Amino acid sequence: MSIRKTKDGRYRIDVSLGFDPVTGKRKRKTMTLKTKKHAEEMYHAIKKAHSDGLLTSHKEVSFSTLVSIYLEQCKLHHKPNYYNIEKYTIEKHIIPHFENCIVKKVTHNEIQDFQKLLVDKGLENKTINNTMIILSKIFDIGIVEDVLIKNPCAKVKNLSVVKKQMKFWTPDQFKEFISLIEKDEFIFKVFYTTDYLTGMRLGEILALQWKDLDKFRREINVYKALTYINQEYIITSPKTKNSIRRISINSKLITLLDEWRRHQKEIFDELGIHQSEETYMFQYKDRPPTKDIFSRKIKQICQRGNVDPIRFHDLRHSHVALLIHQGEDYLVIKERLGHSSVSFTMNTYGHLFPNKQKETADRLDELL
Repeated sequence: MSIRKTKDGRYRIDVSLGFDPVTGKRKRKTMTLKTKKHAEEMYHAIKKAHSDGLLTSHKEVSFSTLVSIYLEQCKLHHKPNYYNIEKYTIEKHIIPHFENCIVKKVTHNEIQDFQKLLVDKGLENKTINNTMIILSKIFDIGIVEDVLIKNPCAKVKNLSVVKKQMKFWTPDQFKEFISLIEKDEFIFKVFYTTDYLTGMRLGEILALQWKDLDKFRREINVYKALTYINQEYIITSPKTKNSIRRISINSKLITLLDEWRRHQKEIFDELGIHQSEETYMFQYKDRPPTKDIFSRKIKQICQRGNVDPIRFHDLRHSHVALLIHQGEDYLVIKERLGHSSVSFTMNTYGHLFPNKQKETADRLDELL
C-alpha cells in the first residue's frame, strides 16, 4: 500500500491505475489527507472505483466543446441535411439552456426539468423526444471523452406520442387536384403526376436527370437525392441503400414527360441554357428548383377548389394507397418505395389494406 507520512504530519496516498494504452505511461492518482485512517479508506475506495470502472476523470470540458465534437462527428458520418437539422435543434432548443452548465454536475433532475420546459413551451411530444435524443448523444460524447461516468439523460423517459392518421389522396381527389393547375403551370402538373405514380421521395425526384429515364425499358433509375443547403445544391445518395432502385412507369407518364421535355427546351432556349441528358428533369428556371417550391404550391393549388391539402410526402402515401387499391402485394410496394424490408412496409401501410376478417368469417360458415 503506497501511503506515506508527510513532513507536516498528513498522509499522502499514491494509487497506481495501470498504464495509458496510448502513451504507455503509468497512470496514477495522488491525494493528501489529514489522518492515516482516512488515507487508508480513500486508497481502497479509489482502487475499488478503478476496478469497477467508476473512476471519473479530472478533465473539465465545457458543454459547448461536447456540442462541437458531436457536430463534427455528425458532419462526418451523416448526410448534410441530417447535420443541418441536428445543428438547428441544438442551437434552437439545447444551447440556450445548457450552454453555461457544469457538465459533471448535471443530473437526471436537470434533464427532467429541461424536458418539462420544452413541454411548457408548447412543443409537440415528437419534437421534444427528438431533442432529448440529441441531448443524450451530446452527453454520450462526455463519456467517450472520459469526462462523465454516466449519461444524465439515461433515466429520463420519452414522452408518449400519438401516431397521426396517415393522409392520402384517392385517384378522384388527385384528378381534381390536377384539374386545378393552370396551363402556365405545366411543370407542376408533370411533377406531381410523376410523384403520384412513382411514390418517390422529394429529394429523389428533384435529383432526376433526363439520363435517368429509360424509355425503352419504361423505367426511372433512382440512385441519388438533391438537397439545397446554405445556397448550395448538394447531391447525396438516397435515404438508404435499398432506396437505390429502378421504378417501372406507365406509357402515359412517359408521354407526359416527353411533352414536358419539349416545353423545357423552349424555356431553356429563351434563357440561353443548353438542354442535355445531364439537365435536371424538373428544372424550369436558370437554377434547379428547391423542395419548398413544390411543397408550398400544393396548398396554393388546393385553395382554388375543394381539395383538402396534404403534405408533399403524403403523395408517397397516396401512391401506396393507389397500389393497394389495384390489388398489388407488399413485395411490389416494398420494391417501388425502396423500403428495407417487407415487414417495414407492412408495419407502415398494413392498415390501408382491406380487412379480410369478414371474408374469413364467411368461409367458416362452410364448416357448419
